Amino acid sequence: MFAAVAVVLIVARCGAAQPEADATPRAPESVVRLQQAAMNGDLTQVNAAIAAHDALDAPGDSRMTALGIAALYGRADVIRALAGAGASVAADQDGESALAVAAHEGHVAAVEALLAAGAQVNVSDKDGITPLMAAAASNRAGAIRVLLGGRADVNAVNRDGATALIAAAYGGHAQAVEALLAGGADTAMRDRAGRTALMASALGGNPAVTRLLLDRKADPQLEDNNGMNALVYAASTGQDDIVSMLQKAGVRNGSDMALAFAVRGCRVPLATSLLSSGASLDAELGGDHLLILAAGANCAPAVNLLLSKGLNVNKANDEGMTALMRAAGEGFTEMVSLLLAKGADMELQNKNNQSAWLFAAMGNHTEVVDLLRADREARQKKGTAPQPR
Repeated sequence: MFAAVAVVLIVARCGAAQPEADATPRAPESVVRLQQAAMNGDLTQVNAAIAAHDALDAPGDSRMTALGIAALYGRADVIRALAGAGASVAADQDGESALAVAAHEGHVAAVEALLAAGAQVNVSDKDGITPLMAAAASNRAGAIRVLLGGRADVNAVNRDGATALIAAAYGGHAQAVEALLAGGADTAMRDRAGRTALMASALGGNPAVTRLLLDRKADPQLEDNNGMNALVYAASTGQDDIVSMLQKAGVRNGSDMALAFAVRGCRVPLATSLLSSGASLDAELGGDHLLILAAGANCAPAVNLLLSKGLNVNKANDEGMTALMRAAGEGFTEMVSLLLAKGADMELQNKNNQSAWLFAAMGNHTEVVDLLRADREARQKKGTAPQPR
């Protein structure tokens, strides 16, 4: 739900072109020799191939040309020689451009050589990924600065609406973020899911990136298409420092949802902090209240925290489900024992007339069934057990 799909696409796609070292060569021997020379930076052999009028733009078994191989390995002198002899800087390199390959690897001199040879700085692949996005996704600040100097569009978007800044923020790449911000990156731009770079930084988990964005006046109050802001994203991934930073920046909206995610993730210190900051015990997530979330996560510390704050151990959601029913259905024996000790009523039923006992039986959780039976018998002996419904 929270995976930054547009950014993952950038990270996964950029730099995908790699020579297949173990593949059985199928390309002509002259192409293989030229590509090996390009990989090794052997300018003498490259010039010999040029003099022999070898096919400079023929792809090898890796579906890359010799110039693409040179870009991958940062052989700027080979790039200049090949381009000067007529090799295409625009040739396809297994779905990418040579410029994107060099940028992703951070080969600054190769990027400069390709731009000098006429490579289009804003060229994009089928997913809309540009060389600048490729550099941002791998934290190549030097390449970013060269590309921006070559008039790269700092706010270009891929097919999912993600920018280079969003990609860098998601990766937690402070150097790349700083370079992009210096180049005029817009912190308010959103991908198609409504996510901003600040939200991406909350997922990326590097407080330094969040601080850079906040210092550049990124709006921490913005929400994505599902109504989630950076605070919720940070809480969902357990980024306590970023949560604190956003709270200090004045973010209050989303505290309840953030609390629900913290509880579901068994992040008790974060949940405690959010409760202290005013988050409500009535918070829910997916129709489940906090105690159900804690029980479903098998998180005894969260259950103890919530009960100590006054939550009723037998509180039910709109479907009549209780924390005990959830724990019994999951087969969490120790959690069931804890809830029973805290006064959970095993005889309660949800709207479908299902009790904790039935949930345990349907899940074939025999230890839980035995525990519930023993608890009932013990209470009956004391005369404190509710009558079965």
